[in-house]
Amino acid sequence: MLILSSTSDIIRVVTGAAADIECHASWVDNASGTITPGRTNTASIVTATTTTIVAAPGASTQRNIKHLNITNNHASTSCQVEIEHFDGTNAVELMGCTLLAGENLVFTEAGDWMHHDVNGADYGYTLNAPGNLGLTGTLAESIPRNLCPEVNTTVAVSGRLFMQSIYLTAGQTISNVILWSATTAAVTPTNYNVGLYDSSRALVAQGTNKTTEAWAANSQKTFALTSSYRVPASGLYYVGYYMTATTVATLKGGTAKTGGQLAAGVPILHGISTTGLTTALPNPAAAITAGTANIYVAVT
Repeated sequence: MLILSSTSDIIRVVTGAAADIECHASWVDNASGTITPGRTNTASIVTATTTTIVAAPGASTQRNIKHLNITNNHASTSCQVEIEHFDGTNAVELMGCTLLAGENLVFTEAGDWMHHDVNGADYGYTLNAPGNLGLTGTLAESIPRNLCPEVNTTVAVSGRLFMQSIYLTAGQTISNVILWSATTAAVTPTNYNVGLYDSSRALVAQGTNKTTEAWAANSQKTFALTSSYRVPASGLYYVGYYMTATTVATLKGGTAKTGGQLAAGVPILHGISTTGLTTALPNPAAAITAGTANIYVAVT
């Protein structure tokens, strides 16, 4: 149960984006043994703001909250929601999550929080692929680590974007992108970065530019995204990578394909895109010219 016991106690929701958050609350008031049920349907919350969804009870009254339902009714926008108990001075976060479009968060009479997907099913948070043998914390890989031959895969032209496909699952929260250099280290890098692109090559998240940071041969480089990205739909995404340097580091990847016509079918799995990059990632990325050698990419 969730109790409001003073005229200062409220429940409020903090929304992190301009979506369409709809809230319902049902409760029972107890005023010296007199039981009175009540409920509130809060007007749709369409901005990033803080909104009271259960008001304080009257004097000498305890309000026992039986049910809360917070739904993201927006057609496409995800929204971080945080539910707080506020006593007039202190705010305590009770629960928080990102609601994808169509998802909802429910507080039950038993005191449980339940996150439902767009179909109303209980949300699954164990989203690693079965048998995942990736690096610790890996959510997805472009090539299974135990099968990657670790050959040199060269993005030969400074400032050119290489696009590598990767399959991501709805609900995964991506915070980092991992690449591995191969036998050639970067020489005098000035900028290098990664971006996460959807299947239409729109930039949905990006890393922090490494600028002049050294990158030795045969070593891991982790790019922290500037903002974690929660995958809205399962399917094909691309990791875009570029480096501007005197010598561009080679990357660990797969053996070049014979012909490459199969990999060049729709959708293209890997290849080169925008050229002439310096500091900013393109949005959208240019059409991909298919290549024959893919690179190892992992996300955590």
